[in-house]
Amino acid sequence: MTKALFFDLDGTLIDSAPDLADAVNFTLARLGRETYDLDTIRSWIGGGATLLIQRALSGKKSPDPIDSHLFTKAKELFFDYYAKNLCNQTRAYPHVKETLQTLKKRYPLALITNKPERFVRPILQHLELDFFDLIIGGDTLPQKKPSPLPLLHACQHFAVGSREAMMVGDSSNDIEAAKSAGVPSVLVTYGYESQKLNSYYTIDNLKELLELV
Repeated sequence: MTKALFFDLDGTLIDSAPDLADAVNFTLARLGRETYDLDTIRSWIGGGATLLIQRALSGKKSPDPIDSHLFTKAKELFFDYYAKNLCNQTRAYPHVKETLQTLKKRYPLALITNKPERFVRPILQHLELDFFDLIIGGDTLPQKKPSPLPLLHACQHFAVGSREAMMVGDSSNDIEAAKSAGVPSVLVTYGYESQKLNSYYTIDNLKELLELV
């Protein structure tokens, strides 16, 4: 029996790719480097901001080693710009708000994302999705997804066993973290990486989650 629900953010609850791509390309342009189209940058999302910047500087999903001075400058540019432009184009996916409202009445909810924590609540508040009892960002704990630590921390916080929780996400980080933590997983098929992954369940929109739990 499910007693707590855990959610990823980017690619699961919200489509933040346009604003992330805008911040990436702003950073690259300021550094005099090649910029990229939205679909390319969308494929790089999921491992957190640090990995996204490494991928952008390398121009590929498996990044090369980056000069430390260049990387530090890129992070400064990216974080400063993104903090001021979090929700220009970011939108919640269909049925997200009403589904979370319904689930909030029945279960404790955790948001477990690799996005830096300081960006998360402003986005949730702007999109009116602030339904979560616990928020774990990519820099909240010593390890982030695909480590099982954030999910195990959430289980402990809610005093539930791993089999009593459920992780909803769109990426390999979500599915691998859930598997390592012993938490059943639900894959949303509309996400950034979901077409290539296997999980306990798959749903085509978040509203279908109500039928699973």
